Amino acid sequence: MRSRLRFGLALGLAAVLGSWLIWTSIGGSTQTFASPSQVRGAGDFRLNGLVAPGAPSDAAARARSADGLRFSVHDKEDPGSVVRVVYRGNVPDAFRDGREVVLTGRMEGGVFVADRNSLVTLCPSKFTDEEQAPHPVAPDGTRRAGPPSPHTAQ
Repeated sequence: MRSRLRFGLALGLAAVLGSWLIWTSIGGSTQTFASPSQVRGAGDFRLNGLVAPGAPSDAAARARSADGLRFSVHDKEDPGSVVRVVYRGNVPDAFRDGREVVLTGRMEGGVFVADRNSLVTLCPSKFTDEEQAPHPVAPDGTRRAGPPSPHTAQ
């Protein structure tokens, strides 16, 4: 009788721990992954876009201040779609204008308020062809012409 009781307790504990593991592993995937043109309404989002020109050079110091780091993120496909961001926490060294970023947070009063320490910068791949690399975006939102490709006829 005692061995059955121990077995039942062990099985119950395994079920509780397994349920907790499943719950915590899918917890982050319940947030909507969105670009600046798609971040509208209530709810938590994972904002993905490019840092718009004009990001402060002292980003780490500002992110630790009470006001937080304030910058804009524009859509990779539609540079005219811009979201203002307020962020507090650690700032990766790779943070700068034109860098792709992902932030977790929510919209409040027309501003994306990012969760503390949720800023991730994505580094450009060294394996991207020059033809596939995105052209720099000018402050007015238009794409600048890149250097001519060695593969095109002139």
